[in-house]
Amino acid sequence: MVPAKKENNHPTLEQVYKLFSAWRQTKKRRDPIPDALWKAAVSLTGRHSIHEVARSLHLSHRDLKVRSHTPVTFVEIDPLTVPAECTIEIEKPSGERMRIRGKCNVMELARVFLA
Repeated sequence: MVPAKKENNHPTLEQVYKLFSAWRQTKKRRDPIPDALWKAAVSLTGRHSIHEVARSLHLSHRDLKVRSHTPVTFVEIDPLTVPAECTIEIEKPSGERMRIRGKCNVMELARVFLA
């Protein structure tokens, strides 16, 4: 159902749109979206915003966001071992993000942001 992938050749938004259109023409009322179509839609979020993909494919923004969200990874940072130059991104559950680049007191900035 999803176009074959060749090394970095992922389906385009137009290709996935056509797949969704074909499925919608044959589906019965209340049929869930097949996993293959969800995977194709999620694969687009690396190149397009979640909003753009959801709007183009007529999907729920929330459902697409949940499916495309990378699991949270917690990393313990020892302030003494943080390299002089680094980039750290912190995201609150509300969706607010802070990106820290360069030489700075990472722990203090994170503490203020998350307070």
